[in-house]
Amino acid sequence: MAGSGLSVAVPNLMIEYRRPESSVVQLLTYSFLFLSIGNLFWVPLAAKFGKRAALLVSMALQAGALVWCATATSFSSLLAARCVQGFAGAAGESIVPELVADVFFLHQRAAMMSIYIILISGGSAFGPLISSLMVQYLPSTWRAFLWLCFALAVANIALICCVCPESNLQRPIQDTPERQTASRRCSSSMHPQRPKGAMRTPCTAPPREILAPIRVDRELNLFRATVMPLRLIVRPAVVWGILLYGALPYLPLLTANATASFTMSTLLQAPPYLFSAVSIGLMQLAALAGFILACYGGGILSDRIHTAINRRRAPGQVRAEDRLVSLLPGMALGPAGCILLGVAFRLVSFGSVFAPNIALAYLTHWHQREATQCLVLVNVVKNLVAFLFLYEAVVWVQGQGYLEVYLVMFALGVVTVAGALPLYLCGRRRVE
Repeated sequence: MAGSGLSVAVPNLMIEYRRPESSVVQLLTYSFLFLSIGNLFWVPLAAKFGKRAALLVSMALQAGALVWCATATSFSSLLAARCVQGFAGAAGESIVPELVADVFFLHQRAAMMSIYIILISGGSAFGPLISSLMVQYLPSTWRAFLWLCFALAVANIALICCVCPESNLQRPIQDTPERQTASRRCSSSMHPQRPKGAMRTPCTAPPREILAPIRVDRELNLFRATVMPLRLIVRPAVVWGILLYGALPYLPLLTANATASFTMSTLLQAPPYLFSAVSIGLMQLAALAGFILACYGGGILSDRIHTAINRRRAPGQVRAEDRLVSLLPGMALGPAGCILLGVAFRLVSFGSVFAPNIALAYLTHWHQREATQCLVLVNVVKNLVAFLFLYEAVVWVQGQGYLEVYLVMFALGVVTVAGALPLYLCGRRRVE
């Protein structure tokens, strides 16, 4: 929300700091670069000291960075504050999906992941909408919006302290049905059976351990945890997830949606359009509508399709590639929205949540033991791609026009979604 909210204030920043449009847009995009770098720092820290501790420290740092942004008196000071803000905000991108994978069951994972993605993506649309009202009607303009974000950051710190559990717990390894059957045969001959009336007590961690502010893993090497994700870059499922999550939400959304937000604000406020800041902010209502629809399609509907497929199989045969079938209902809407952006801005937002949410659920299921490393790679690449595209967005649009920009995004979206087919076919052959 704080990262994209200033996109409607580009003309105000140009006047206040006497900088050209390209410099102001580049200032706003540096947070994406440090979002990419921050993922390499916060995730190993969360594995070493616990997710609650990492989230609390990062949110406190982000609150301080927002105060710095709101009180910045020079362009260089605002640039440095935006970099710190992006670095601190990276913790929520990889740690929160890992919390979802730790806490919720397999049949709930897509629905819970869709809620996470809609909040992340909805912030990029809700931020400019709220910021546009403050820029137009409040005397402190964009600084008032940053103070609002600071208040939300403080509220997040309180919520993390009260309701966020620590999920860095040593869980028992689940055996396969074959191993369980063999172990039962061996144990029945060596140990007497438990009485029928006896209850089996599940192994759960005490509340004190779950709500502990710090949980140190003394056996974990921080350097090794930092470089471990790099070995997954050669795996097909990880490569596809990186490309899809980098191409669909951050080319059409952060380069279609945010390119529209970051570059169209100056275009639409100038003659002959003469849009107000509020009118530009209201464009994000279409994005919010798309996010809400995609929350159902990429979450609840995906879980229902996956559950229906699994019911037809033998017990215990749960395949990760079955999740890819749920891409069929809406996989074409995101790329189509790039071509029809003028009348279907909502389609871009729908596709930017629908397909990536299913891709994340598939990726965390396929590489369940290495879900953290996969999410680190996905977030690092997606934010790096967002920074590179948005950094040159103004020059690209001014030189080639919007038509070429969105045609490139359309082609990338089609190619990445089509990559699910070979993954599905290869996964079936491997099982058979």
